[in-house]
Amino acid sequence: MSDYATESPTSVQARRKRRRTLITLAVVVLGLFFAFWYALSYYRADTGAEAGGAPTATCTPYDPAVATPAKTKVNVYNATSRNGLAGSTAKAFSSRGFVVDKIANDPTERKTPAVAEVRHGSKTKAQAKLVLSTMPKGTVLVNDKRKAIVVDVALGTKFTALVPVPSASTPTMCPDPSASPSASGTP
Repeated sequence: MSDYATESPTSVQARRKRRRTLITLAVVVLGLFFAFWYALSYYRADTGAEAGGAPTATCTPYDPAVATPAKTKVNVYNATSRNGLAGSTAKAFSSRGFVVDKIANDPTERKTPAVAEVRHGSKTKAQAKLVLSTMPKGTVLVNDKRKAIVVDVALGTKFTALVPVPSASTPTMCPDPSASPSASGTP
């Protein structure tokens, strides 16, 4: 036999030892890779939770200058010949939190509006804009220079109903803190 056909037992052992070493190193590197990946996923999940920040507010801070339905007095007038229009609209205003004062036929001699008119004075401009936001398209804002702190809504011939209540995409205003039981001293 030739010297090249057989291999010395020392070189066979050395090759086996190198192969075991490579396999062992590959398993250790693979294990380290998966351990690092697992730890990184926890780290990202933890920082993702922090990135969300503080919980979203359920209401905006109370501001006494902002017009709210509870602070808006509305007179609802029917300027058409349709029976019950002012009454049904007044119920809709009340269900939205507005303070309805008078329900009647339009007492003015003004021309009947096409859809509706929101009449206000200089002191009730913010409340009038709030009322206007509930009215259908075509409603006109009229400053009649009144002194009274009330907004009149005159319903016209093309008026059908208030616009649907929008979904709450922005938080509402928090209640007046002075109106809470703890602020007034009662338990």
